[in-house]
Amino acid sequence: MSASAELLESLCWELRRSFRDLSQAVELELAPLGITASDRSLLEFLAGETGPVSLSELARKTSVSRQHIHQTIKRLPNRGWVEASASPDDHRVTLLRLTREGRAFWKKMRAVDQHFFSRLARRFRTEDLRSAVSALQKLRSELQPTLGTHAERH
Repeated sequence: MSASAELLESLCWELRRSFRDLSQAVELELAPLGITASDRSLLEFLAGETGPVSLSELARKTSVSRQHIHQTIKRLPNRGWVEASASPDDHRVTLLRLTREGRAFWKKMRAVDQHFFSRLARRFRTEDLRSAVSALQKLRSELQPTLGTHAERH
């Protein structure tokens, strides 16, 4: 294996470990708000939507099952953050959206995020962060055709 391939493999392993560690750190940061990283993820996706989104579409976008979305909504400390309604076009389709209260809570979560990342960012040089972001963006870009080809074969 070439030196570049070995470095890329090391980068990928560090990425996996970093993701695990980041998930644990985020859980600790969110604990005072009474939510989990899974709760945060659901609210983040809903906050990014411009209007109601179907349960199925949200499951696809987040790469989890519809059942997982249902369980996460039921587990939220405040069920008033997310509104579920039947689609006017097809009453079998459930549409989800953040309520005004959910958006206000999302802003609190973002403040926690910003504080966490600001604190962590002090330990890095800006140029190192730019290089890391660039490398990960290139890795994702290079993986996309592979993923598309794989999906077509299965």
